[in-house]
Amino acid sequence: MTGGEGRPRWWTPRVGEREVLSSLAATPGPLPAAVATMLAEGREPVSLLRAHSPEPDAVAERLQALGLRLLVPGDHDWPLAANPPDPPCAWLFVAGPAPPGAASSVAVVGGRRASPLRRAAARSIGAGLARAGWCVVSGGAVGVDAAAHTGALEAGGRTVVVLGCGLDVPYPRANTGLFARVRAAGGTLVSEHPPATQPRAANFLPRNRLIAALSAAVVVVEAAEDSGSLSTARAGGSRGVGHVFVLPGAPWDPGAAGCNQLIRDGATLVRSLTDILEELGATAGGDPAASTHRCTVVPGTVVPGTDPSGIDPCGTGSCAGVTWTGLDPPARTVLTALIDGQPMTPGRLATAAGLPPATLDATLLDLELAGLVRRTAAGVQAINLPSRIASPGPAIRGPPGGTPAAEVLERGGSDGDDGRDD
Repeated sequence: MTGGEGRPRWWTPRVGEREVLSSLAATPGPLPAAVATMLAEGREPVSLLRAHSPEPDAVAERLQALGLRLLVPGDHDWPLAANPPDPPCAWLFVAGPAPPGAASSVAVVGGRRASPLRRAAARSIGAGLARAGWCVVSGGAVGVDAAAHTGALEAGGRTVVVLGCGLDVPYPRANTGLFARVRAAGGTLVSEHPPATQPRAANFLPRNRLIAALSAAVVVVEAAEDSGSLSTARAGGSRGVGHVFVLPGAPWDPGAAGCNQLIRDGATLVRSLTDILEELGATAGGDPAASTHRCTVVPGTVVPGTDPSGIDPCGTGSCAGVTWTGLDPPARTVLTALIDGQPMTPGRLATAAGLPPATLDATLLDLELAGLVRRTAAGVQAINLPSRIASPGPAIRGPPGGTPAAEVLERGGSDGDDGRDD
């Protein structure tokens, strides 16, 4: 038996609005975005309850058993207050700490079937953003999303996973281990959908608007012509305050068709991680909201406070006392081959470095995103080599934007490979 207007039997006028909202959030039925739109238009939450809407106490008990909580507008840690999405959002189920919000977050998105090179790019970007102090937001899908989350975790940063199903539903199954790592590292899983909600296709486009609303910028690593990543990018750009960054691709690459379309429509073309950080005003290892120094060196290779020689790669005084770590052997080999600062064709570079073409391509992509090399019509050229001095002494300081490799050698520097397996 129910009360009037289809209200559940447990409802009385003494039930508070938050309790009603928690029951509404847990009620199977219309998409949460549709319910939120009706609430934004002035409908009372109680008028949207159904006969089968669960009792608020039962909802609270179930969330507690699952280790989840419900956030609603007006809560002190509601993350969408500054950048409400369109359509609006009326609640979020959260596992872990509340998302930090757009002021300190960047979304990294792309397709599930992205190429190995673009997955490597997403991982590198996720790591670089995390090391620069940004929270990395993505959708938890296989492919680019998983790579971005993984990069942030590997860098010791924070990441937020926005899902299109219930937080207790293991989807995608291949990423359940990744989600456990996110939680163990202090990250967050978030969804509009109540527990036990299955991943229906209709859930994912509305999910994308939340990814954009939780982020100051959207980085599109891969997007086919009809990719869902395009909806995330457009949701970010339509707010008027969000940045949209895009990795370009060849015209014949179907995985880049959406990327190139976004660039044509006015998105910012990304050549390296530096492009993103400079546009956001971020600094390596700094506070995204407060930083003013713009380091052109990849944040992932800077470890503050460990080098007694006091090298300052940026020449600004803000990066003094750093050492260079984190370059894998292929990257060090490539940079060694480019140590004189002169362009080298890819064919000659592959021979000099002794690397297979696929390995060289992946390595060059990582180094480009790191701002350490650039590709031109003349070939590949080193532009910001990791530097160390041969013996303790005065700090070597180059001009802003990095010291050319040849100049580092002339002044007693090395190629950054000190013989350790960093």
